[in-house]
Amino acid sequence: MQNIDLAIVIPTLNEQHYIGSLLDSIAKQTVQPKEIVVIDAYSKDKTVEEAKKRRIKLPQLKVYQIPKSTISRQRNFGVSKTKQEHILFLDADMFFSDSETLKTYYEEVLKTKPEIASAFNVPAGHYWKDKVFFTAMNILFFLSRPIWPMTTAMNIYIKREVFEKIGGFDENIRVGEDFELVQRCSKRGYKFFFLDQPRLHTSPRRFEKEGRTKFALKMIKASLQTLLFGYRNITVEYEFGKFDSSQNKSHKT
Repeated sequence: MQNIDLAIVIPTLNEQHYIGSLLDSIAKQTVQPKEIVVIDAYSKDKTVEEAKKRRIKLPQLKVYQIPKSTISRQRNFGVSKTKQEHILFLDADMFFSDSETLKTYYEEVLKTKPEIASAFNVPAGHYWKDKVFFTAMNILFFLSRPIWPMTTAMNIYIKREVFEKIGGFDENIRVGEDFELVQRCSKRGYKFFFLDQPRLHTSPRRFEKEGRTKFALKMIKASLQTLLFGYRNITVEYEFGKFDSSQNKSHKT
């Protein structure tokens, strides 16, 4: 099996019901990333245990734990533990729907040579409202690229050289750190665009928990606050798991 020059970085917090599915789908790929790093913010559930179970199938998998600060901190820490030229950030509730997904993603990157890119996301399941929501989101992202480039960190590809030159994700941003990264890259002249293929699947759990209309309104509010006050002054809350502040160590497990 071919090992490709790619590091996959996955931040987690209380993701025991999802991280296993993502890692299992990576293990089934016809090409394998040379590095996979899970950075956990001291989950209270069995996230770490579920990840470590997959080391038999994924010997290149490393699992670290650091105190929860911002998800940007986890992603930056993960990159610091890798060496590959190409970096792919994935959310823990993503998964590859077939065994050729990663190969297609990597081949598109090599063919189009972006400095930063993203594939379009589609929902897991068949609920029509989720399909409409994701389709609208993908269209919005695509059309806004020349004016206000943005994408979500459900999946973001970036070249290591670019990531290091711009200083990675802004660790002081609680919401919209993915949008800000893309816009910072674009302002510095780095090429960003959406890959034609593949489509990556993700759980619609946040829409189900918060309500689709409520979630959409929250994102609109956050975007308006960003335009008016900047990313560091967004008041909209975006929950990322739960955290026990008594845990204050940092180590590889």
